[in-house]
Amino acid sequence: MPGEEASEEKDKSIQHTAALSFGFICLIIGIPLWWKTTEVYRVNLPYSDIADLSNTKFQFTIDIDVVNLEKSWTDKDLTDLSKLLKANLADDRKVGAIFPKYRVAVRQAAEKQSSDLTSLKTLAALDDYFHGEESSVNKYLIVLMPVNNAVVKQTTIGNYRAVYLPAGKRDLKTVSAEVTEILHSVLVREDALLKSFQNFLGAREPKDKASMRSLSYHQGYDILFTLVNPQPDILDIDWSIKEAVEAYLSPMVKQLSDYINLDIKSQMLFFTGLRRKPHKDKKNSGFYYEETDLPHTINPLEANLGSHASNNPMLNFIVYVPSRDQHPLHIVLKNGEKVKTNSFLSPQWGGIVVQNLPSPPPNSSLPVKVAVDMKTVMEVFLTQLRLLMDFNIQVKKELQVREVGNDVIREWELDNWLRKKCLENLATSISTLQSLTALLEGISNIVIQDDIGQQVENAVTGIKEAHRHLSSGQIARAFTQSRKALASSEKAFFDPSLLELLYFPEDQKFAIYIPLFLPIGLPILGSLFKAIKWIKTKRKQKPKTE
Repeated sequence: MPGEEASEEKDKSIQHTAALSFGFICLIIGIPLWWKTTEVYRVNLPYSDIADLSNTKFQFTIDIDVVNLEKSWTDKDLTDLSKLLKANLADDRKVGAIFPKYRVAVRQAAEKQSSDLTSLKTLAALDDYFHGEESSVNKYLIVLMPVNNAVVKQTTIGNYRAVYLPAGKRDLKTVSAEVTEILHSVLVREDALLKSFQNFLGAREPKDKASMRSLSYHQGYDILFTLVNPQPDILDIDWSIKEAVEAYLSPMVKQLSDYINLDIKSQMLFFTGLRRKPHKDKKNSGFYYEETDLPHTINPLEANLGSHASNNPMLNFIVYVPSRDQHPLHIVLKNGEKVKTNSFLSPQWGGIVVQNLPSPPPNSSLPVKVAVDMKTVMEVFLTQLRLLMDFNIQVKKELQVREVGNDVIREWELDNWLRKKCLENLATSISTLQSLTALLEGISNIVIQDDIGQQVENAVTGIKEAHRHLSSGQIARAFTQSRKALASSEKAFFDPSLLELLYFPEDQKFAIYIPLFLPIGLPILGSLFKAIKWIKTKRKQKPKTE
């Protein structure tokens, strides 16, 4: 009947309309909403800026001030010397990722400086005088000394930032070449800076002994002094470590306080020793260790040094007093000669000094009180500490270097250390950021939180600021910015939130979502198919009816 057909047609229309509505909601609204609410959160990172860091050339500026005290040199001579120096030090070394820029000034000494020179009878007095007159960070003073000067007989580098060069009747080209060589190989060390920067950037180049021996930069170091007494029942040893640290190490701690933290501790170990049995010296009735024995003495002793509950690298300095059955104990070289300091250094670990204290007299009451020669011990430890922290700079025999004295670190050595560690920090930061971006681009389901994005931004900003300060010659500020960049880049790279969804593979997603969506999705898709088919049928029927 027509009424029943109309009613049935109306029911079909409602069913198909409802199916289309459900399909529209699921496909157009539901799936995008589900996709948006279940996507991995990834904050935007400055990928292009990080990629450009590889091509950045770091220029560091150095000021050179040449002061002439030789009266026979005229203003024309100084003008010619200035031209020669600028030609020798021209920034034509732009082939690498880093290069220096020298700002050279040559002038006659002031009348007061010339008149005061006669009253300066020692190198220390001369160095202290020019330190008060001319010294400033990253500015090096080249003093051309007169021929009749009694203090400086050969080219000498002071403890601050001055080089004293006997000028006299020497040729201008010779003086210019010598000044250039001192700057390149001692005060600035361009080749060492470039090699270190490339190594920290990831270049596979063979490392030298100095780089393998010294520690990489860290914001703090723990220094542990240990006295090892295998027989406390025989020897009661006094080593006055507190006074020794105050006298010998405090100046160094103060010098480096703006750049690194040194936490110093001490301890005494009893009834333990170097388990490696020494060789018996039949000629001199003593005992000795050869160079090949030394690595085997550290591991057994290190197990007794105690736990190290700190994030900072540990440097161990040990005074070892041999037991009476191994006394006296010496360290010998390959050629059989005894090491004068009776000590040895372990790269990136520390050093050991063997102290042969006298044996108790016969029939004496035990334990006998004895004292360690802390002056000798601390001088050795300071030398080893300078090597481990990369403050030791080798100079040619033709150059004289003033004894370092109580300051431990010369000012030009500190400048060089700041410059080198700044560039190493920048290279490490760049390498870390690029490794992080490669990881994040390669694995799309790693969460990138806002704090990680902020750390990356801070690292990029720190690198750019350090670059700017280096270009203007402000190495202390550049070092501070490089330290911030290093800390931010490593904090971002090692953030634990990066691993939250790293081990959630795609097959597990299908295993979760298919049982959920398949029972719902098939009926909806079937209804949509029927609804679309019904609409097409209705459209075909309309022309026939007309």
